Amino acid sequence: MNEMMEYFEQEEGTDVKAFLFRLLSKWHWFVLCGFIGLVASFLITRYSLPTYKMDSTILVHEESNGMESLFEGFDMGGKTNIQNHIGILKSYNLNRQTLENLNWRTTWFTEGVFGDGDLYGHEPYEVVETPGYANLEGIPVNIQMLNGNSFKVSVDGEAMVNGRPQKVEFEGQGKVGELFQNSYFSFTLKGNVKELEDVFFKFNNQSKQTLAYLDKLVVSLTDKKADLIRLQLVGNVPAREVDYLNELNRVYIQFGLREKNRTSLNTVRFIDQQLEGVVDSLQVAGQNFTAFRSKNKVLDFGQEATLVMEKVEELEKEKSMAEMRLEYYENLYRYVGDASQMKQMVAPSVVGITDMGLNALVVKLSELYSKREVLSYTVQDKNPSLVVLGKEIQHTQKSLEKNLENLLSNANIEVKSINKRMNQINAQVSHLPQTEQELINIKRSFDLNNELYTFLLQKRAEAAIAMASNVPDAQILDVARVETAIKVGPKAALNLLVGLILGLGLPFLVIVLKDYFNDTIKSKEDLERECKLPIFGEIAHNGYKKEMPILEHPRSGIAESFRGLRTNLQYLFNEKGSKVIGVHSMIPGEGKTFSALNLATIIAMDNKKVLLVGCDLRKPRLHQIFDFANTKGLSTFLIKNHNLKEIITPTKIQNLSVVNSGPIPPNPAELIGNGEFKRFIEEAKNEFDYIIIDNAPVTLVTDGMLTSKYADANLFVLRQGYSHKDQVKFINQMAEKESIKQVGIVLNDAKHRGSGTYGSYGNGNGYYEEDNDSKGWKEKLIGRFSKN
Repeated sequence: MNEMMEYFEQEEGTDVKAFLFRLLSKWHWFVLCGFIGLVASFLITRYSLPTYKMDSTILVHEESNGMESLFEGFDMGGKTNIQNHIGILKSYNLNRQTLENLNWRTTWFTEGVFGDGDLYGHEPYEVVETPGYANLEGIPVNIQMLNGNSFKVSVDGEAMVNGRPQKVEFEGQGKVGELFQNSYFSFTLKGNVKELEDVFFKFNNQSKQTLAYLDKLVVSLTDKKADLIRLQLVGNVPAREVDYLNELNRVYIQFGLREKNRTSLNTVRFIDQQLEGVVDSLQVAGQNFTAFRSKNKVLDFGQEATLVMEKVEELEKEKSMAEMRLEYYENLYRYVGDASQMKQMVAPSVVGITDMGLNALVVKLSELYSKREVLSYTVQDKNPSLVVLGKEIQHTQKSLEKNLENLLSNANIEVKSINKRMNQINAQVSHLPQTEQELINIKRSFDLNNELYTFLLQKRAEAAIAMASNVPDAQILDVARVETAIKVGPKAALNLLVGLILGLGLPFLVIVLKDYFNDTIKSKEDLERECKLPIFGEIAHNGYKKEMPILEHPRSGIAESFRGLRTNLQYLFNEKGSKVIGVHSMIPGEGKTFSALNLATIIAMDNKKVLLVGCDLRKPRLHQIFDFANTKGLSTFLIKNHNLKEIITPTKIQNLSVVNSGPIPPNPAELIGNGEFKRFIEEAKNEFDYIIIDNAPVTLVTDGMLTSKYADANLFVLRQGYSHKDQVKFINQMAEKESIKQVGIVLNDAKHRGSGTYGSYGNGNGYYEEDNDSKGWKEKLIGRFSKN
């Protein structure tokens, strides 16, 4: 990207203008691609499935756990963390539970052009899976009705089989109401027989379904200062998305209420378990007490027995409560580090514990465990908030453990003290009559169970009242409704705009990339930046498709460009005498022969005697252009088979003669370097004012390098849009090393756009348009040359 930016920073001024002209020159591609983009976007808009947006709103109240009656004296309320509620709504567990409740195991579709239509609410049949059979998920099962209640099943796709993708393809037949089974599927279609065309169904993977809904479910605050949460879904079937939103709301409300009722439910469950044993003991004690009094005709105790009985009952009650507290401390101490077990623990007040410090720590630890559970739905394990919460839980656990250690020690001391006092009372009981002793023991058991039963019933009633008074922390203000769905797509205007932009952008991108990766010479300015040598001329683009367009179009732009080259060369040659001009190219196809031929012609038209020499002894072309036999020429001169006069052939062009290359020799470079070429040049100078040498490409052979030392000027022809910039660097290096002297550049096939130097030259238009009588002038001069 940086290289491309540097490229465009270099392409300033004239080149930026040239680039714009190149874009304009491809206007037809922009029109075509823009039209295609518009048509494509129109078709997509026309045949795409519409999309709708559904939403619902939830009001979150200030949190309250509903256990104030069980934790008297403590502030159990708290400020609502609205982000926690948003996280819960976006949690995987709640959304998975929502899909399980909806039971969207299968989905029916109808085939469409740009998407398959969901038949939610209009399913043609109910698909009943065979229990214990795992059907392939996510692969279309095509159903086509046949005669009667028969149908054809066809599957062609890829599915996961034993954890690996596998091609699945088969056809089969089944009947409505009967089991269809093969190695991939086992199901039954139930319902009334219907005519079906282009319909299919899929077995859904609930994990993927959950992730898909999590991806498109949007949960956000309606306002930063409000406790209102908005849930939004966008889909093709409003009824499906409405049902999902409403079920998610219901699952969310149930989740919150279940968490608030957890402590109350645990308390009721604990008390019910205790009551089961107390009721049985109370019934047995009551029956024993009644039976004993009836049997022994005892109605009441004596005065001493009554006093002893009161003390015994008081101590039994104290012992029962002390042992209950001790058991609670032991269980709590054992479960402090286990969050799941802590959820099952009842409130301390249920067992008659009124220790303020213990109550505070139990409440705090329970709240911290709940916060960690809620926070784990929305953040990763290494999240700073979760880490801080974990450290706070550890600190609270240690504080609670230390508190419990003290309470356990005190509780054990209290039980021992009660047992000691009980022993003393039992000693007093032993002095009473045997009947009163037995009655005291029976009544003591009855009274103890009766008081415990009353106590537990009272606590159960409190827990039930607390649970009944719980209300959800959230309230659904607006349920999702199909009639309130808003159509959000496809957006015709936006699609058309995007289609137009993409259509126009495609040719632009192609042109830019082609221009960026194109290292050819694009203009004279481009050449001037790379070249350290003089540029003697620009040869206009040959729009006439002829070898010598200057003959038939002497007033055209291309003819004027060769006149400009001729003038520049005349300024170069200050000394009198014959001049030798070598015309070179780096690679074939750059227009070397074309430039040499037309340069020789334009100089000859200036009343100068010109000899055009075909020095390309490997792939000669001059004899083809002039339709000469190539039986003799430079090669035969170099081997001394002919003299100069014998190989010179006059042309129909006044003052222009040609020396063909002659038959192709096996050793062109050796012939040119044997010394005879120097004699050829010296003899030709005596006969002609200008000698134009058409050489072989320099990078392919060394022939041009050998002839260049006899030239007064060596012109390298580079073709715009064809020659590469590396070639210019190579020419610069040859000039610096003086491998070739008097080097100059000629830019061939120059195309100027807009208000360029030559206008739209080469086409016979504009400033260089020829006169009506020019054709007659040309015929008088040379006749007509046809294209070879």
